[in-house]
Amino acid sequence: MKGKRNESKQTIQFKLEDVTFFKKNKRGTLVCLPRNAPESLINTADSATLKLDNQKNGWKGVCVPQEANGEEFNCPVRALARRVLHLRANGAVDTTLLSAVYQNNKRSDITGEDISKGLKMAATLLQYPSTRGIPIARIDTHSLRSGGANALALSGYSDTQIQKMGRWKGATFKEYIREELACYSAGMSTNMKRNFKFVNVSGNAYHDITTTCVELDYNMNV
Repeated sequence: MKGKRNESKQTIQFKLEDVTFFKKNKRGTLVCLPRNAPESLINTADSATLKLDNQKNGWKGVCVPQEANGEEFNCPVRALARRVLHLRANGAVDTTLLSAVYQNNKRSDITGEDISKGLKMAATLLQYPSTRGIPIARIDTHSLRSGGANALALSGYSDTQIQKMGRWKGATFKEYIREELACYSAGMSTNMKRNFKFVNVSGNAYHDITTTCVELDYNMNV
């Protein structure tokens, strides 16, 4: 749920109707599940999409896909299934925001501040300042976006794949790829000391070096 200070932003939060689940049939083809699919199918969906009505960069109607990763709890598709089933069990309508939480028939909404506090708490418990070199003050909701871009880059995904998954129109996503992460420089110093037998093939295009080079090679019997 947006804070009051964010009411002017273009981004429209995800609603229940923006979620679509997919499951593979016997031929291995993804089939779209109906919105009233039973709990058993939703809980075993192979992938899901979230539709963005609008976002701050002006893209509208973009569908964000995610695949199930095989884990029961730490999986984006399973997490989305839990959200949808919770809302359905409490009689939520299609336009209900995914941020809604029902307890004792009373609705409340998860806010950006709640997510920020949760991230800082997790980072504190995981001792990020000492184990990862990341101060708690630098961790906030946008860390999820930055962390996602870094995780994909470290996993070897191309710039195009990262750009599409994060819905970036330009190359601004590269600002999230942190050069200070040790993984990015792994092996570089070793490779930089390699002696490559390179030749600048464009050398003679600007200066006549042919005579000197040929005479030197012949004199050295190379």
